[in-house]
Amino acid sequence: MTRRAPEPLSSELAQRVVDTVTSRLERHVNVMDEHGVIIASSDPERVGTLHHGAARVVAEGHTVTVTTPEPGSSDRPGVNEPLVIDGRLCGVVGVTGDPREVAQLATVVALGVQLLITQERSYDAATRRSTAARELIAFLTSGPPDATEVGSRLRSAGLGTGPWNLGVWAHPEAPRGGSSVPPDGAAHLAASLNSRENHRAAVMHGLLWILDRSPRQAVVAGARGLSVTQVAAPDQLLAHALDLRALSRYPRLLPVGGQVVDDGAALLLGLGHLPPASLARRAATVARLSASDAETVLALTRSTTLAEASAALFVHRNTLLHRVQRIRDLTSLDPRVPGDLAALHTGLLAREALDGTPAA
Repeated sequence: MTRRAPEPLSSELAQRVVDTVTSRLERHVNVMDEHGVIIASSDPERVGTLHHGAARVVAEGHTVTVTTPEPGSSDRPGVNEPLVIDGRLCGVVGVTGDPREVAQLATVVALGVQLLITQERSYDAATRRSTAARELIAFLTSGPPDATEVGSRLRSAGLGTGPWNLGVWAHPEAPRGGSSVPPDGAAHLAASLNSRENHRAAVMHGLLWILDRSPRQAVVAGARGLSVTQVAAPDQLLAHALDLRALSRYPRLLPVGGQVVDDGAALLLGLGHLPPASLARRAATVARLSASDAETVLALTRSTTLAEASAALFVHRNTLLHRVQRIRDLTSLDPRVPGDLAALHTGLLAREALDGTPAA
């Protein structure tokens, strides 16, 4: 197997580390690359020059002490230590001064530089993953005209081929008539998910988006959410993403505890695409219904007979008939008629989306 070459040191990263290390030192510190060239230094004039002692460290793989610099070189007395990251020599750290005085300090400084660079690289990698996730979610929710590009973007993000799961999550206490608010700790959760293979997550449009290629879909406990699972084709994933984005305007349509998109969720997705004025017209039809009336409508939508609905409500059939008549008197819609029942159900969901009155 071919051994992967070590990642080159970034001069910008090396300089940040040098500035951090030398903030409390009275010694100059240099960082050299794998060729012995100074790429970061507390003495700016030395950046870009060849350090002969560092070149020897790279060639020989051990500490090199410079007591008397070579004639004509820009080297100065000091101690130069190998910079080893992930088990590979990728540069050199040098501390300027009398070698007898800085030998132990150079060892400590080299270790500190190594730890800081490792930490910074880890942070940079996490930042890159989070940025890539945000760019992917933004692409999916922007409705690009060429859906064939979706597959390419997914492969670039490390999600390869499907099937995929896509879910959106909002705070359980969604604001009335306002934009979505992500669940508590959404940014931290997104960062954690982005560190996993086959997962990408981002906070966008007031929602926490989770896209994964995992057999077990990610769930955010206690939050409002809606998900699609086992999406096989990129163009289908794109369509679902646009549907889910529409719900960011009406976060109260997202069920608490989450729900997988099925035939019952199709109505939620359809309402998400309607403008507020259209929802208001539908909500007006049920404006006078009480919580008990709403509960009755929802029970009827989930039942095939009046007997089944009365059992679900734990009421006598005659009580249910009285409730049905009351709903008819208040709305001029008969919940025993399929079309009227659908209008009542839609109105209740529209009312919840706009003012937060629970549909059930």
